[in-house]
Amino acid sequence: MYIRNLRKPSPNKNVFKFASAKVNEVIMCESTLEFDACFHHEYNDEIEDYGSQPEGFKYEFNGKIFPYTPDALILYKNSNEKYHEYKPYSQISSLLFRAKFKAKRKASLKLGRELILVTDRQIRVNPILNNLKLLHRYSGVYGVNTVQKELLNLIQKSGAMKFNDVSSQVGLSTGEARSFLYALIHKGFLRADLSRDDLTNNPTLWPVYD
Repeated sequence: MYIRNLRKPSPNKNVFKFASAKVNEVIMCESTLEFDACFHHEYNDEIEDYGSQPEGFKYEFNGKIFPYTPDALILYKNSNEKYHEYKPYSQISSLLFRAKFKAKRKASLKLGRELILVTDRQIRVNPILNNLKLLHRYSGVYGVNTVQKELLNLIQKSGAMKFNDVSSQVGLSTGEARSFLYALIHKGFLRADLSRDDLTNNPTLWPVYD
């Protein structure tokens, strides 16, 4: 078992940094696809913890032993743990790749963790990915201020409201409304249909009740 250190500078290695509020650390990613996957993990309510480049393991292929480091280790709230490997869809069709992945998966299962193959077709789906990136932009806004409490109270009384109706009733600009409302979504006080509604347009917002 071994751990690759992405924090060690290398002229041949591009590293992308994802600031996670969920795990309270900066996650080092080796590719843009791995970086984009972090947005999904950050806002997946079933995920408790996640990180990139976890401790690796060895696998056997064609009579030889090879080292392998998964792209991510995901811990779910039900205590299950899974490895993820991220690949462009265009790279997974070869027989060699599939045979090697099968061998890696067999080795991971012996460690008690399933290895999951995730492609760009699953990660780079819009509007949800763009929505998650927009929410993440407001993740650094801490606390709930007076204006946000007023907005939350307004939406709670209505049950659900369009974004433009909220901003116009309170007299906020689009930028101000996004900052306040999307921070409330990030904190779990409001919801929107991130898989269908584009947050840059006029999404429907509704409150989350305990």
